[in-house]
Amino acid sequence: MSETMGIKISKDLKEEMVKFEVNWSEYIRESIDEKLKELRRKKIAEHLDSIRKKTAGKNISMAKEIIEWRRKH
Repeated sequence: MSETMGIKISKDLKEEMVKFEVNWSEYIRESIDEKLKELRRKKIAEHLDSIRKKTAGKNISMAKEIIEWRRKH
């Protein structure tokens, strides 16, 4: 299922965009997808860092911690 999102841009920007043969809708979709991937990776890395801090010096299986975290999210 798809959703529609509208944005406002300046007239000058629109005129400049028209000069180039770019599928701007596709470009924006891909850019949003890449940003979401980046944000997901950052969230996972931050969570792993928090686990490392909690488990420093303890005998805890990181694999089990990660599996449990994935189940919750």
